[in-house]
Amino acid sequence: MTPGPARLLAGLDELSPLRKQMPFVALFLTAALMAGLLPTVPFSNVPSLVMGLALVAVATVLAAIFGRQDLLRFATIVPALDFLAAGLLRHGTGESHSIFAAILLLPVLWFAARAGHRYVVYAVLGTILAVMVPFFLGAQSENNPNELARGLFNATVFAISAAVINELAARARQHLGSARAEAAAAAEELSRAAQIQKFLLPKESALLAGYETAGACIPSKAVGGDFFDWYEIDGGLGFTLGDVMGKGAGAGMIAATTRAVIRSARNSEDPAKALMLTSDCLATELSQAAAFATLFHARLRAEDGRVVFSDAGHGLSLLVRAAGTWERLTSGEMPVGLMPDATWTSREITLAPGDMIVSISDGVLDLYDGTLAAVARIGEMACRAGSAQDIVDAVHELASGTSNPDDVTVLAVRRSVPDTDLSAGRDSGTHREAASISWC
Repeated sequence: MTPGPARLLAGLDELSPLRKQMPFVALFLTAALMAGLLPTVPFSNVPSLVMGLALVAVATVLAAIFGRQDLLRFATIVPALDFLAAGLLRHGTGESHSIFAAILLLPVLWFAARAGHRYVVYAVLGTILAVMVPFFLGAQSENNPNELARGLFNATVFAISAAVINELAARARQHLGSARAEAAAAAEELSRAAQIQKFLLPKESALLAGYETAGACIPSKAVGGDFFDWYEIDGGLGFTLGDVMGKGAGAGMIAATTRAVIRSARNSEDPAKALMLTSDCLATELSQAAAFATLFHARLRAEDGRVVFSDAGHGLSLLVRAAGTWERLTSGEMPVGLMPDATWTSREITLAPGDMIVSISDGVLDLYDGTLAAVARIGEMACRAGSAQDIVDAVHELASGTSNPDDVTVLAVRRSVPDTDLSAGRDSGTHREAASISWC
């Protein structure tokens, strides 16, 4: 059985009674119109046809009422009435010559698709009722010598059909239940993976006197390929922002591996060494995954604000000066894992009081026009930010409440302004203006 029909049979019983009733209504009205318009489909008993239309109307109203969850158990009354209406239709449009016997298939299908073999019995009894309606209303077997035999034969065919449909629906329901259970288990595993990924992100600001750290990561799916990280090193702080190719669980696993490898090089003073270790890992252990990542990795010396960094094809980090200017820390080197023999170099900058490094993933660009022109927007926001948390909150607000096509990640490390500088700014109007440019 193909997935489409299986899903259709298994889902038929989940449709509302009104939705299941509407095809019968449409076909019954079509039959009544054909009987009135086509000379080859004569009326044999107008009152029976009118009674049938009234019965269909009642069944349709009941279908709407029984759609409520607390009344759903009474919904089988509707196809039972449809069987009776089908018998009245046959009696009113030619009895044994009626061309509308096939309409019985719809209430048969309604019953047969339900769970339980007893519904096959109900379908058979309904079919027999529809066949016997003309005789209950006065039709004589002498006038219709083949009517009873034809009706019983049709009832047998419908009974066999009901049994087959009931069995197929049961198998489809079992298959669909297994598929749903597997999907629920997979969703639970993804949810757990997402929780673990969140646990790997820094939970608190780094406890480094004179510096602020803040970060946020919003995956586009349950699990993402972006990450940010910071950790204390001898005399300062190491921090990283990474963007693994792709999205989802696979990218998330590679991101976790990348983070662990970079942390393993925490005792090396050269951040390029961490990138080379990561590249070796991706090129050997994960070579078949064809994975690569762009990375910004830096080491900050707390005593003087010296930052040594290495950029592996990322190029989305900004140095924001306290004076209200910013510059992009471009990258001319390869992502890690792309070329096995690639090497990286380190560069050096210095953070003065009020200066800040902001690094973003390319998903932040998609919050604007997706081009590098969006970097200027982030730079302007960073110049107005009064703290590392401010710029992170601003990006987070942009990304929240929307469906982002890519993971959105931002990391900010700022050297705080000493209290003496703040006091000096309050003592002089000229200094207050300069401070306003630095802080907003």
